[in-house]
Formats: sequence, C-alpha cells, structure tokens
Amino acid sequence: MTSAQGAWLSLGVAVLVLVLKAGAYVLSGSVALLSDAAESLVNVAAAVAVIVSLRVARLPPDYRHPYGHAKAEYLSSAFEGALILVAAAAIVLTSGLRLLSPEPLEAPLLGVGVALLATLLNGGGAFVLQRLASQTNSAALAANSRHLWTDVWTSVGVALAVLLVTLTGWLVLDSLIAILVALNIVREGWLVLARSFSDLLDARLPEPEEKQILSVLDSNPQVLGYHRLRSRRSGAGRFAEVDIFVDPAMSVGAAHGLISDLEAALQRPLPGIVTTIHAEPLEVGVREGSRSPKEEFG
Repeated sequence: MTSAQGAWLSLGVAVLVLVLKAGAYVLSGSVALLSDAAESLVNVAAAVAVIVSLRVARLPPDYRHPYGHAKAEYLSSAFEGALILVAAAAIVLTSGLRLLSPEPLEAPLLGVGVALLATLLNGGGAFVLQRLASQTNSAALAANSRHLWTDVWTSVGVALAVLLVTLTGWLVLDSLIAILVALNIVREGWLVLARSFSDLLDARLPEPEEKQILSVLDSNPQVLGYHRLRSRRSGAGRFAEVDIFVDPAMSVGAAHGLISDLEAALQRPLPGIVTTIHAEPLEVGVREGSRSPKEEFG
C-alpha cells in the first residue's frame, strides 16, 4: 500500500467513524460522546489535508523549489494540530453549558455500543497507518496515526464514563468527563504542533540514524577524520552533509571516488538519503580529528 492509498483509507475510516459516533451521541444525548464525535470530525478534515499534502509533496523539484515540496507534509501536521485545539475549545464550551444544566441520558447503553464499534474501526485504521508511516517515512501519516491512537484511548475512556453515569445517576459526570477529554485533546494537539514546527525548522535526523552515518565514515580507512555533520528530514526524504579529512596528497579524482564510495555505503543503512560530502586536506593542529554533532554543539 502506498502513502496516497493510506491517506484515502484514513479518510474513509474517519468518515465512517464520524457517522457512528454522531449516531452514538444522537442515541444517548451524552456530551461526552459528543466530544468524542467532535474529535472524529477533526479526523475527517485532517485526512483531507493529508491527501492534499501528499500530492503536493510528490511534486518534483522546480526552479522556485529546487529541494522539492516534501515539507508540505509538515504543514498538514500543523493544520491537524490546530484543528485539534479548535475541537477542544468547542468541547469545553458545549460541556460547560451542559454542566450548568445537566440532562438525563436517553439510551446510553446503545450509544456506548455504537461508540465502541467505531472505536474498533478507528483502532484498525490507526494500526494500518502507523505501519505504513514507518514503511514510507511519511510525517503526515505518522501524525495522523498518532492522533487516531489518542482518539481510540479517548473513546474507551468516554465509553466507560458514560457507563459510570448510567450506573450512578451522577449526570454532572458526563460534562466533567467531556472536559477531561478536551484537556487530553489539547495535549495531543500541542504535541502535533510542536513536532510539526520542529520539523519545519529542519530538526536533525534521529541520533541512531546519525550514528549510522558516523559508523560508515569510521569504517573507511581513507577518511582520516570528519566534522560539521548536519542532517535533516524533509517529508519522506533524508538529507545530510559532512566535511571529511583526507590525505593532503590525495588527487581530486581519488577524493571524488572516495566520496562516491561513501555515498553508496550510506544508502545501505539509510536508503534514499541525499548526501553532500566535502573533502578537506588533513592539517595537524588545524583540520584533524573526528567530532560528532553532540561534541560540536556541546
């Protein structure tokens, strides 16, 4: 399955889950279930944003965008985070009004049953998207799957809360649980926004991936040292640049051959990575040694 197919799957699941959760609210009248349905409305909008962003991200580089359009995926994630915060605000407003004027639930058990069916469907979609995001390195699908998993656990909590209201008759619990759901949604929305902004600001690759780059450099005897490793991720793409120290007597042709060998070696642990390697003559006391990014940035 491609990332585009995964995005369409996400949209289909989101629409079906929204219909089921809206039905659960209509059957029960529970604002807790309404808050759950509101989050699913966000899922639908987010799924549409993912489809659009993946189409833009696949566009080839052009004159104005020589590095491509892969960062469009991060804009999708940021948009999803913003939508989550808007949904949370709407939930708090609705729940606050109901808290001031509690109303009895109508058919809570039937509503909970429909909501749990939607939750199972949501969980299946989240599992598929998580695996696909890992396979395709899609930031948009990864953000979408994280949100869906949060939605799943939120739905389970809401269902238990509605059952508790039914058993105890404490109607205010319905509104209080809905507000707690909103606070959890705020937390998730903030995390999605923070990840998106960090990636838009060219956050470096994860440390294990950078260690693989350094391992390739360390394993080549012609590399006498290195520094200034810079890396970033743009959508599904990885980019890295580094300066290596070589024997001052090495010819330009030999240095070019060494760089080609290093780039080929880096493709094995990190398929598709785009590297820029600059060779410098080793100068004892000036240009020497091997420094990792952590050492350079303290």
